[in-house]
Amino acid sequence: MRKIALFISALLMVFAFSSCSKTSPSDVANDYYSALKKGDFEKALSYTTMTNSEEIQQSVQKMQGVGLNVSDYEIVKEEIAEDGNSATVEVKYTFTSAFNENPEEKTEKLNLVKEDKKWVISAE
Repeated sequence: MRKIALFISALLMVFAFSSCSKTSPSDVANDYYSALKKGDFEKALSYTTMTNSEEIQQSVQKMQGVGLNVSDYEIVKEEIAEDGNSATVEVKYTFTSAFNENPEEKTEKLNLVKEDKKWVISAE
């Protein structure tokens, strides 16, 4: 009886860990915009194909310089290519910036690619 309980516990842990590693393009877009909303630009850029730390720091400085403030966002649509290696996620978001204090709404299409079996936002 004890061996059965141990086996079931181990099996449940395997399923729990394997389900955590599977993320959809929409999950990545959600994490990206959530980080933007919190003002954590470096974390947001970690969900992109940018890997050069100097390039990331320059992009963070640009975002801070324009006073980007995302107040709300919504994932509108997700399309995964037939080959399963690229996707597009449409996101509608509300933001303010140093150039305009009035909230603006914008819809953007993010292009995502699979790198090392993980979805990332293409920075190109």
